[in-house]
Parts: sequence; structure tokens; C-alpha cells
Amino acid sequence: MHAVDFSALPSLPPVDDVYIALGTTMAAAGGQNAFRAIDYSAVLATAQVARRAGATRCGVVSAMGADPQSRIFYSRIKGEMERDLQALGFSTLVIARPSVLAGNRQPLHQTPRRGESLSLALLQWLRPLIPANYRAVAARDVAHALVHAVRHGPSGVQVLSGRALQSG
Repeated sequence: MHAVDFSALPSLPPVDDVYIALGTTMAAAGGQNAFRAIDYSAVLATAQVARRAGATRCGVVSAMGADPQSRIFYSRIKGEMERDLQALGFSTLVIARPSVLAGNRQPLHQTPRRGESLSLALLQWLRPLIPANYRAVAARDVAHALVHAVRHGPSGVQVLSGRALQSG
């Protein structure tokens, strides 16, 4: 792991694509200001540095329900982030909007979330009954779908959710 000051990112060497999967939870961040600093400011700072380095294509992980007009703080911040990324002028912007992300968080030194493993096991058992847009999705499947869409998809803004993020 590398500690990074997102308010003072260094220049990057020339790049074509940027993939951003920065995010936290309100509990891990410790409050709304800290959450916004990561899920909005750090994401935008990374994208801006990449644009200055020549990136024309961007893939970003957001969240289901992202909406800059939402009354729900989490969804509003994600929506503001998406809106402001669009204003940076990437020729291709792919936004992944997963529901619940499933994956091993231990390598990220994140504390276990109460009930998460039980919830994910229950969601897996109920999977056939849950509409595709609401199913838990493995982080690796989100990454694979995002990279594929950025590299092979059409120009413009694409939003991937539900079925588009599921493997198989």
C-alpha cells in the first residue's frame, strides 16, 4: 500500500486510460466530510491528473442509485462524482454501478463489516430470486466488465449495472 495525498497528486507519465476504484463506507470514513474527500474529491483529483497526462478513456466504480439530486448522502455524492467526471471531457467514460460488492477486503486492511459475510451468503442462496440489478457482484467481475467496456465499447458515456457486471 502507498499513502497518497490526493490534494497534491504528482504528474503522471503519458497514459491512455485511467481506472478508478476508490471508495469507502461512511463507517470507515468516520463522517460525511471524510467520505466526500474519498468518494468525490480523490476520484476527481485522480481523473484530472490522468486527463492532464493524456488519458482519453476512463472507467470508474460508482454505486447503484447514484444521483446528484438524491436526498441520500451516499447516492448524492456518487451522483455528483459521476456528473463532474463527465465534465472532464473523456472521449469514453464507463461508469460501473454495482449493487453490493463482494470480495476479500483483508488485503486492503479493512475491518470486517458486521453481518456482511452472513448477508453475502444469504444473498448467494437467494440469487435466483433477486433481480439482476440488485444481486451482489464480485469485485473481480466489476473490474473485468469495466476494462472490457473501456477498451472495446463505444465512445461517450456508458453506465454498467446489474446484468452487465455479472460474469456468466
